[in-house]
This record gives sequence, structure tokens and C-alpha cells, in this order.
Amino acid sequence: MSTIGSFTSVTLRSRLLRQSTAASYLQSVRHLGLSEVPMERLSLGLLWEALETVPNRNTRRKHVIALRSIFRAEPWIKELRIPKSTARVYDLPDEDSIRFALMLSPYELQGLLMMYGGLRVAEACAVSPKALSGNVLNVHKQMDESGRILTSKTVGDVVLPSWLCERVQGMKPFTSTPGAVRESMRRNGAKVGIVLGPHMLRHRYATEMVSRRVNPEIARQQLRHSDLKTTLGYYAQVSKDDIDGVVKDLFG
Repeated sequence: MSTIGSFTSVTLRSRLLRQSTAASYLQSVRHLGLSEVPMERLSLGLLWEALETVPNRNTRRKHVIALRSIFRAEPWIKELRIPKSTARVYDLPDEDSIRFALMLSPYELQGLLMMYGGLRVAEACAVSPKALSGNVLNVHKQMDESGRILTSKTVGDVVLPSWLCERVQGMKPFTSTPGAVRESMRRNGAKVGIVLGPHMLRHRYATEMVSRRVNPEIARQQLRHSDLKTTLGYYAQVSKDDIDGVVKDLFG
């Protein structure tokens, strides 16, 4: 008997998808508890029921996109509406606290690449000195939770600070999966009294650029977004104090 999981695997293999995209879609099916469900039970109601167990709106949005792609041949799948994404607002810790927490972790370098290079956690885990040319890091690989190297979600060059380039050049072979990095950051952040996670560091990177009034196009290229709206609307966190500062600087 065919299951939703086996159907998904066969379907994705027949399409020209990035490895990372196919892996993400399979992960959505697993997270929603649908892998072992018989295909004969597939229905709009079943998918809605599974999605209702996901409290985070952005995560639910990711799963809906995956399901619509996997089951695009079903005439009713368009009724599964894609919810709008919401900007996540972090209580961003100060730089010194983050650096101290990272120093306690064996994955400090991966954290620094996220904090000062804007890399995603899976990309930071796949970095090697070979990808560095001068102060430019070519980001084109990422590591999944099983340690496999896949094509990155978005590829491109990222300019790094010279001191961080030296750290990358001197790094030794070291396996670091995204899950291990997340857990290490969570534990060591708690030791210093802060909430710390990989995506927060990428978010902080974008916010820092915007708060320093960097050309938005530079921020977009560094974060490797295809759309500037993503950089400004989703990642850049702006406070009233930031706005007050701009108004005072511009108009006294």
C-alpha cells in the first residue's frame, strides 16, 4: 500500500528540484505526521488537520507551500491557501553577551559566520577554507541534519570581515550539523542569561545593516535574497528609537 511519504519521495525524484528544496518538502511531510498515512486517505481535510497542529504561522506557511507543490495534481489543492508570512520580532541580546555565549560553544565559528556574515545555520555548517577567496566567501553549500552536503537554498558571494576570514582560513575539519549547533547555542545562551538561536543571528545581521543605514541593495546581496522586500520587511527589525534617531539626524 502506497503511503504519503513514499508518494512524496517518488514525486520529488521525478522533478528538477534543488536537493535542499526536496529535502525540505520531505521534512514537512514528516513533521506533519503524514509519512506513514496511506495515500487513499489523502484529502484536503486531512492536510488541514495536520497543519492545525503547527502553532507558528511562518512554519505553517512553509508546510503549506510544500504540500501544494507535492500534491499539485490534485484539483482541490488550491483551496489550501498560503498564509501571509509575519515578521518575527526578536529581543536581540547585546553583542558582548552573544560573543560570550558563542565562546562557550564548540561551534563558535559557525555562530560568528551567522552573526557577521549573515549565513543560515545549514550554510555555516558546510563552510570550508576552499570557499574563501580573499575576503569573499562563496556560499553554495549547506548541510542537512544527517550530515549530507546539499546545494544551498540561495547561492552567492558574501564579503566577510578580515578577522573572520582568518578564522575560516585556519579552521580544521570539523563536522557540525545544524541540530547540534542549535542545541549548543540554546544551552550556552542560557548560561549567560540570554535566548540564543541561529536564525536570530542572521536576523541581527540584517537589522544591524539597516540600523546603520547601509544601502539596502548591499544588505540584499549580502543576505542573498532575490527580493529586497524580504530583506527589509522580514529580517530588518526597526524600533521607534531607530526612527527617532533618523528624524533627528535628518531634520534636527
